Amino acid sequence: MPLSPDVPLTKLKHSLEAALGWFELGLTGEALRELDQLPDADQHRVETLELRAVLLQQQQRWEEAAATYGELCRQSGACVDRFIAWGCCLYELGRIADCREALLSAPQEARDHGFWNFHLACYEAQLGRIVEARERIRRCLELEPCLRAMAERNSNLGPLLREEP
Repeated sequence: MPLSPDVPLTKLKHSLEAALGWFELGLTGEALRELDQLPDADQHRVETLELRAVLLQQQQRWEEAAATYGELCRQSGACVDRFIAWGCCLYELGRIADCREALLSAPQEARDHGFWNFHLACYEAQLGRIVEARERIRRCLELEPCLRAMAERNSNLGPLLREEP
């Protein structure tokens, strides 16, 4: 996760690079401690939040990771991958309806993203919304045919692919 070139040479850049180094060594706790030392003004910067979210996921601290991804997703220009990650963290907490809502809160262009459709199809199926799940997995496979094998192995989506509508 290279730093954005527009991050100035500051304590922030130094701390982010140090945290990345700890992360690369597999020392997520040290990386989080490095981020915790940043001033409040830097705690809510995109660069800090993205790294914090990944570190929290690595530590399986799903509630905190979900909250961090939620904050990232509320920022202007949030990419589709953040919404998918938010949903995945909520999934780990067993909050399937919230997973669905997180994905549906993504910008409209997410509907043209294969993995977004894949994840939404899984959540729809788990919520018993079979028609919607079938629509999402079909859209997913239109966009990313290479995901078919993964969908066929998925316990929620495989049956939908084998059933006639």
